[in-house]
Amino acid sequence: MKFLSKSYLTIAAISLSLMTLNLNAKTLKAGDLAPDFTATTIAGELVNLSELKGKKPVYLKFWATWCSYCKAEFPHLQSIYDQYGDDIEVIAINVGINDSIANIAKLYDENGYQLPTVFDQEGKLTNRFGVIGTPHHILIGRDGKIAYRTFLATDQLDQQIEAWSHQQQLANSKVATITSNLETRATK
Repeated sequence: MKFLSKSYLTIAAISLSLMTLNLNAKTLKAGDLAPDFTATTIAGELVNLSELKGKKPVYLKFWATWCSYCKAEFPHLQSIYDQYGDDIEVIAINVGINDSIANIAKLYDENGYQLPTVFDQEGKLTNRFGVIGTPHHILIGRDGKIAYRTFLATDQLDQQIEAWSHQQQLANSKVATITSNLETRATK
């Protein structure tokens, strides 16, 4: 009888851990209100979803350093953050299963990644959002509702982010025009 390899057993344990973690998780779909959360990034910054509501859309990416698909998508995530980070709140959420902040730091240092990242050590966020595998992408609109969710980066994900960025830029432009007009009136 052949014995299972150590890597196969590790993958099986991780998969079972994710399934066990989320047995009671409610699967959220597009249109559902995203559960509120407050978390601290590994850089010490506070993220509060309810404070972003009405201000910016949010892009959550659930991932792990041991997930090959996650790592393959990271350059894409970094480019989204670099290009749209002013218009959309991008937050990488490491699911915390069989992972560590040291592993995250090593991955980021080796590749030059600079993203707001939450280490979900206890799996609370992962569970609240009904995430059952990695990678997992969730887009939350300015209204606080889930607009889109997917397992892999897709064209639809990119199109939604681009559309939101364009809307945000238009809104910012209108606010700047109004502010400028008010300042001009005040100085007359």
